[in-house]
Amino acid sequence: MPPSKPSQFFHPLRVFATAVSQKTGQIISGEPEEQLRTPFEALIGACGSLIGKSVVCTGEVALPDGLGSPDYAIHVDGLLAGYVELKAPGKGANSEAFHGHDRQQFKRFSAVPNILYTDGNEWALYR
Repeated sequence: MPPSKPSQFFHPLRVFATAVSQKTGQIISGEPEEQLRTPFEALIGACGSLIGKSVVCTGEVALPDGLGSPDYAIHVDGLLAGYVELKAPGKGANSEAFHGHDRQQFKRFSAVPNILYTDGNEWALYR
């Protein structure tokens, strides 16, 4: 398979942004973080296809030792690659800006290698 080009990812990103905008722009709104789930899964699957990988998002996987449950475990070609924690749009992904529950959760999740935080606009990978 030929190497992927960054521009190949523009279309899946546009689809993701459009889906999130549609879900969050309705008269009746749901939980903000929840509006990212379906578009995120579609984005990750589409990006995996572009690089010739099978990517599966497994929801709410409990970590050992009571660390909590990130929103997703990400499996690439059947192997665990890392985790994802979705935040409500506007919360950001910068751990230094987290307060309260989000700060405590980040402290627990920081023990996990490869955790991606995103609010749909801002993305940060912590290793």
